[in-house]
Amino acid sequence: MNITQESTGDLTAMIKIEMTPEDYQGKVNDELKELQRKANMPGFRPGKVPFGIIKKKYGQGVLAEKVNEVLSDGLNNYIKDEKLQILGYPLGNKEKAQAVDLEKDDTYEFYFDLGLTPEIDIELSDKIEMDYYDIRVEDDKVDLYLEDIRKRFGDSEIVDEVADEDMLKGKFVQLDTEGKILDGGWFFENGTLLVNYLKDEEIKKQFIGKKTNDKVVFSPLKATGNEIETAAMLGIAKEEKEKMEGSYEFTIMEISRVKPAEINEELYKKVYPQEEIKDEAQFREKLREESKKYYQRESENYFVHNTIEELMSKVNIELPDEFMKRWLMESDEKLTQEIIDAEYEHYAKNLKQQLFITKISKDNDIVIDDKMVKEHVIDTFAVHYGMDGADKEKREQLNMIADSVLQNKEEANKIYDQLFDEKIKEVFKSKLKLNKKEVSYDDFIKIVDEHHKKHHNHEQE
Repeated sequence: MNITQESTGDLTAMIKIEMTPEDYQGKVNDELKELQRKANMPGFRPGKVPFGIIKKKYGQGVLAEKVNEVLSDGLNNYIKDEKLQILGYPLGNKEKAQAVDLEKDDTYEFYFDLGLTPEIDIELSDKIEMDYYDIRVEDDKVDLYLEDIRKRFGDSEIVDEVADEDMLKGKFVQLDTEGKILDGGWFFENGTLLVNYLKDEEIKKQFIGKKTNDKVVFSPLKATGNEIETAAMLGIAKEEKEKMEGSYEFTIMEISRVKPAEINEELYKKVYPQEEIKDEAQFREKLREESKKYYQRESENYFVHNTIEELMSKVNIELPDEFMKRWLMESDEKLTQEIIDAEYEHYAKNLKQQLFITKISKDNDIVIDDKMVKEHVIDTFAVHYGMDGADKEKREQLNMIADSVLQNKEEANKIYDQLFDEKIKEVFKSKLKLNKKEVSYDDFIKIVDEHHKKHHNHEQE
């Protein structure tokens, strides 16, 4: 087999493969002999059918199969051996494509077009400066967190009149278009309704001030604006859309309200059982620390996102656009030229970012493997359940939990991405010059919003 390559553009090339009988005939004969050994035809003993009959019956099909097999192996091995960095996969060259006559030709020529990965020249160093926001948690954010904690650990009490954040228990009865009970309609006696979850403000107002045994007629789907939430409210499957339609009469049987927990040692112990917290000041500082961790994660996500954008603006990443458009068309039969033309710019942007991140990860030896993902899951659950990850018996339990979690490919991919992002962040923080700025969380949100607006306007120009 003779394989040659010629450049057809800055980021495209064409491969020519010449195949002779020596390349494929041995495989064809071996396959035909195997078919002969298994053949069972009338007039012949099993395995004793003459080779000529086998060749006449199966020869062309086997020849086509083996030629294609040798062609595919030869092309893939050439790309691997020559260390060609390609985009997508090779496409048959339309201009040089010739009909292969398997009955006459014994030497074949094939031509393939390649899209080549662009070279990306970027070096991370302290010559590149990036803003890094250290979030300062103001007292008002601690106040909000404290109120949330008090409600979360508070006790539920029965009240007489509905307020904004109450939970209602009662009966749902489906009505017809005239407001009467629908014959054969849905009836749900154990309904639960959270007033604060109702997104339609007019419907929410209907409930405020109501008392036990009062009735409210409303559309659950309109109230929630969400089929899944509506299905849960009505006690039905989300596929039962006919039961979601129209109005229901809801009879209030019970009104319960969470009474916020008192701020005392009992609450401190419930929230932080492993800590020795003596007074409200210490408790608030602990809440401030937790809030900061959450807000700082947001800041670091923005830092990574913003750094990638800034670094990409410093390099000019070109793509073999015409090849990529053709590759998209041939890789998905649902795509039309109009769709590709309309969406190619967005696709190209994502591809350039993917190539850029791949370059950064290779240059900095960032590798996330299955073992690392599993270890992360084990460590996470060990902390969550307060288990000793070094204990052999506990480790076995954690190992089983991790295997169960990672069977969900979507969840496994999320963890992989999380670990990868963490590695990228550490590379940026260690190699770039950080311009650290302390800001409040509210100011940080304004900075992020302004960035997104500016970026969005730039894309539309």
